Amino acid sequence: MLRFHRDAAGDPRARGEKHHQLLADWLESDVQDSAALGRKILAAIDKIAAGKLDDWERTGNSFTLTLSPDGADLEPELDEAEPLHLSLRELRDIVERWVHFVDARDGI
Repeated sequence: MLRFHRDAAGDPRARGEKHHQLLADWLESDVQDSAALGRKILAAIDKIAAGKLDDWERTGNSFTLTLSPDGADLEPELDEAEPLHLSLRELRDIVERWVHFVDARDGI
């Protein structure tokens, strides 16, 4: 499970347990305070899930996200952490929560 909050400077922060911490790091470093980018990722997930797109990839500040019909792969670019594979549904749920959080401008 991931928890979202804003730090003293008002920047969005995420914390998670086990493999969710890698997702939290990705949200903070690569998606950041951009609801627009979050919506772009959601649109790509939906297109792949509907069979309208074969794959989609985006390299951000610290991670490369690759989407395919087999799921989502999150590859750390800056450290030796193991890549994370999760279902499109799980990633969609997390990104959707993050977009809502960023749009709401308050803690969840």
